[in-house]
Amino acid sequence: MTFFRITTGTSVAALLCALSSGGPLSSSAQAAPARPMPAMAADACAKLAGRKLDMVKIISARTQPAGVPIEASGGGAAAGMPAVPGVPQFCRVIGQIIPEAGSSIGFEVWMPSQGWDGRFHGAGMGGFAGSIDYMALTMAVKAGEAGVATDTGHQGTMMDTAWAKGSPQRVRDYGWRGVHQSTVAAKKLVKAFYGSGPKHSYFVGCSGGGRQGLMEAARFPEDYDGIVAGAPAARWTDLAFAMINTVKAQSAPGAAIRPEQAKLIQSEVLAQCDAADGQPDGLVDDPRQCRFDVSKLACGTSPSAQCLASPQIDALKQIYAGPRDAAGHPLAAGYLPGGSEVGFPVPVFGWESYILNGPDGRSGNQKHMAGLLGDLVQRPFATPETFDFNTDPARLRAALSGDLDTPPNLRRYFARGGKLILWHGWADAAIPPEATIQYRDAVLRESGAAAKDSMSLFMVPGVQHCMGGTGAGSFGQLHPPQADDTPQRHIVAALQQWVEKGAAPQALVGSRGFGGLMGMPLSKPDRQRLLCAFPKRSVLQPGGDPDQAASYVCR
Repeated sequence: MTFFRITTGTSVAALLCALSSGGPLSSSAQAAPARPMPAMAADACAKLAGRKLDMVKIISARTQPAGVPIEASGGGAAAGMPAVPGVPQFCRVIGQIIPEAGSSIGFEVWMPSQGWDGRFHGAGMGGFAGSIDYMALTMAVKAGEAGVATDTGHQGTMMDTAWAKGSPQRVRDYGWRGVHQSTVAAKKLVKAFYGSGPKHSYFVGCSGGGRQGLMEAARFPEDYDGIVAGAPAARWTDLAFAMINTVKAQSAPGAAIRPEQAKLIQSEVLAQCDAADGQPDGLVDDPRQCRFDVSKLACGTSPSAQCLASPQIDALKQIYAGPRDAAGHPLAAGYLPGGSEVGFPVPVFGWESYILNGPDGRSGNQKHMAGLLGDLVQRPFATPETFDFNTDPARLRAALSGDLDTPPNLRRYFARGGKLILWHGWADAAIPPEATIQYRDAVLRESGAAAKDSMSLFMVPGVQHCMGGTGAGSFGQLHPPQADDTPQRHIVAALQQWVEKGAAPQALVGSRGFGGLMGMPLSKPDRQRLLCAFPKRSVLQPGGDPDQAASYVCR
């Protein structure tokens, strides 16, 4: 879930838009193969308004001319989209699904009027969702693909949870039903508009969107042929334990770590851990391999004015150790010394947004957990501050695991040829990176022999939550590939090549610096890094240029 400390319901895509220079998106339109189209695309689109689908109400079906801004539907948190160069005319269908009383799943389907390439793109939504991801849909039709996005059954910002109070049906919609029902309805509309259904279907999401993709694979393996699940909140309840642990660790007097101290932590992590992988480059290749000595941050040892007092040292140790019960048994993964603790290019990507307290004295983790425990749990429950790691974990799992936690048994998905790419940034401050490794290991244990050849994982040094950080955080992880994107440099293009041509990705080229996502121009010069399929890592060849991917090999 894309847990940004913001109050406007901004999605990853919208945030990218805001962070860009304000100029037009740089990627050119996808030159898709010609596809036979209805004689009158506009008429064919309008006729969809009268289409009868089970549990579905078609609110509108209209042709969207090229070069016209997109108005948001439904009055949710999304702000619509400005006109984007290169986006063609498309059929825009706005719908509502009501699977049971009290449910109202909003969704939109966008279909290029010409040049559809036969692909179908499902867009994930992070945080607590609540709006349509217009940027993802824009990039889909620009690529020549039909796309679907959903608010998962409620409207509001990605921090809102009030919709869940007293509404268990909405928790089901958010947890697993909204994405599936929207996908089913969208595919029927695609077939009605084009005369045939998709040849290949792909789902791309990060954080909560990554969890949505994994839930699709586990519960509804027929929905998608390929899934990219980035930094997934695969087990929501485990993530809750990790977040609550950061709150409780800093609850003692004097234990709260100040946002301005994140820079000192980052500097000391790099001083101790950067060279441990044999290539000092400002990145911690695998934080698990560094035995980080927290005591060197302590006042009296560190000369910095931002040194950590004794209660803060204890808090940092607890954050790294992760949540544990009274007997010392680990309940979930902890956060890691990733060497990119300071949010880059803006604080929302770093420790400042999730783990450390903001100006109001509360952290992003604290706010998320207050909403989860107070609203998604339907009976009175503990608060983040009073949560008991000896008794409350089992109670929380009983309340929410069935709807929010992704089963690791993906046998049915792999049996029908489904491919899964997982990825996670080693410096993620929202979702512990080791949680994805643990999920991958569980899938390998529970999904049979096919899992080994149907799933790939990329762990990316220095990358924060879904993007950002000092590492190679741009590799096409948030949108369909555009005209000039290649499988070597775009993870979704690599997925498509795997599904359609059988070539599993062994390595990717990532770019350091912010840019290259959602059509934003890459930072110049392009500082590259080779990203290797886990458990291999990239190793710099002697004398090689560290900013060129060709200088690395996977070992």
